[in-house]
Amino acid sequence: MSKNVVLLLPFFIGSLVTIEPLVSKSSTDAVIGNSELNRLNNQIQTTELLAQNYPTIKISSETEEARVIKTLITAYSSSPEQTDETPFITASGKYVHHGVVAANFLPFGTRIRIPEIFGDKVFVVEDRLDKRYNDRVDVWFPTKEGALKFGQQITEIEIL
Repeated sequence: MSKNVVLLLPFFIGSLVTIEPLVSKSSTDAVIGNSELNRLNNQIQTTELLAQNYPTIKISSETEEARVIKTLITAYSSSPEQTDETPFITASGKYVHHGVVAANFLPFGTRIRIPEIFGDKVFVVEDRLDKRYNDRVDVWFPTKEGALKFGQQITEIEIL
């Protein structure tokens, strides 16, 4: 049940070369086994489905339209229990100020808008969250009370 492959080599026009396959389907089944082959196929399909559920975010250039994604928006302040040992300095090395956001899935310097909550105000990613929070944008507030009052909301952000 082996198959032969016929190749036409360009430097010998008209010459035919027959190549015997090294591994046929029956020998693959004997080495791996049908159940193992089915398990590998299912694993590949599962990985492809997971990849579809977590799309890559492409940052647009100034000439393109903004990308819109729905995400969790939270708030933080510079209180010591919410930050590291340098509460007023962001992960990018700048001092905190109005318009700073923290996000792990966007590069430093990325500009975003949160129109449903803040209208046309532009925020800049200058800080990071703990490693376990890769699914949100954290808006800086000058007071802990302001951050607590904001709470958390799910809304769309525009990546500029």
